[in-house]
Amino acid sequence: MKKILKFKYDEKEGFLSVVEKEDGLYALVEKHTPKVKTAQEDHKLWISFDLKNPNYQEVDVHVIEDMNIVEEVYKQLEAEKNLYFKALTDELCVLVIKK
Repeated sequence: MKKILKFKYDEKEGFLSVVEKEDGLYALVEKHTPKVKTAQEDHKLWISFDLKNPNYQEVDVHVIEDMNIVEEVYKQLEAEKNLYFKALTDELCVLVIKK
């Protein structure tokens, strides 16, 4: 089953395709975006698990740039047919959303 979350920062909203792991939800994102900068600085992001009627909660997040983990998440999203990105590049990183 595809897992998608809604996020918000600076009054902008978007979606994150995620994979579930023991320590949290992992989302593939572009490194050089405002949401990643916010996550790196504050270690927080506003997330809603309800897409139709968003109820945002501030959650703990951290950024991983290790390409081995980025590739693992990319391949898992690809296998689940939940992949937004067309190619695995060094411009991607992973947001880990704590459960």
